[in-house]
Amino acid sequence: MLERAKEFLRAQPFVSACTAVFLLSLIGIWRVTDQIATYKQELSRVTDHGTETLGLVAMLNMLETELEVAKDAVQRTEENLISEENLAENLWYFYSIESETETRLTELRQLDPFALAKGESYKRVPYELSVIGDFVGVSEFLRQLEIGPRLVRIQEFTLRRETGTEESLSLDLTLEMLGTP
Repeated sequence: MLERAKEFLRAQPFVSACTAVFLLSLIGIWRVTDQIATYKQELSRVTDHGTETLGLVAMLNMLETELEVAKDAVQRTEENLISEENLAENLWYFYSIESETETRLTELRQLDPFALAKGESYKRVPYELSVIGDFVGVSEFLRQLEIGPRLVRIQEFTLRRETGTEESLSLDLTLEMLGTP
């Protein structure tokens, strides 16, 4: 039978050539199909990597903006720290608020600062003070402490009406201001 096939192929060269081309085409199609699957996997991997990188680039801009905001906050914080040794300037801060709010400081003392605890970057400088004034003045004094440039944390307060007058209030505060280490 093999002899007959050989003789047929010799007698029909066109059919032989078409058969050879057909077989070679099948092999080529099989190889191209295999390569397409490989290329699809590589394309999927590169696309995923590109999507991840694009997300990181978008996040980079956001992180750079947040870093600038944080640097600005740290700079403003450090510009408004008090120095415990500069007692006159520290006390003047409260007296300037007193003059703006039409209140009267009856007591103002800077206490000994707390030692820096482990992990703290700034010193906490405590104060005790008493303010007398009408409701508007005392509340404005508190508001000025809150919105002022110095970083103040109120630890304790007592608000009471002054005896002998209905319009006068007394505010006793214990607070801390952030200071240089």
